[in-house]
Amino acid sequence: MAHEEEADAAVSEEAPPPVETAILDAPERSRPPSTASYAEAMSTPEALDVHDDHAHLSDGQLTGPMGGVTRGCRLPSNAKVTIKTAVQYGRAIGVTVDVRLIKPKSARRRSKAAARAEAKALAKIAACIDRNVRAVVWPPSRRRDSFTMDL
Repeated sequence: MAHEEEADAAVSEEAPPPVETAILDAPERSRPPSTASYAEAMSTPEALDVHDDHAHLSDGQLTGPMGGVTRGCRLPSNAKVTIKTAVQYGRAIGVTVDVRLIKPKSARRRSKAAARAEAKALAKIAACIDRNVRAVVWPPSRRRDSFTMDL
């Protein structure tokens, strides 16, 4: 009986079935990530075909992979982030990140040096989030999809 349990354990520890890499190795995904802004990506007209029956990605497919895009970016607790993303062929083709701090109304005016330091820190956070978004992989779709997220 112990031998059967060992055999069952060996079967359950087998490697998972191989992942289909043909989709992940598509030529579109092997190119370096786009550096275009959201507005630049959306300004390019998308070629439309009346007979094109390919579906757009759902809201869940678009926003689902975005869960960890702020990881490692040292986002302050009073920061509000807006991320505008255009996606095609499973990659971000345009990203714009806006980071702003929510300040209490009773906050004092800051010096110009403090304002410059804050702007520099926010730009660094936005660049970090932008880099993370461009590294995200979405389900492949030849249709251009876009969405906006507020964090």
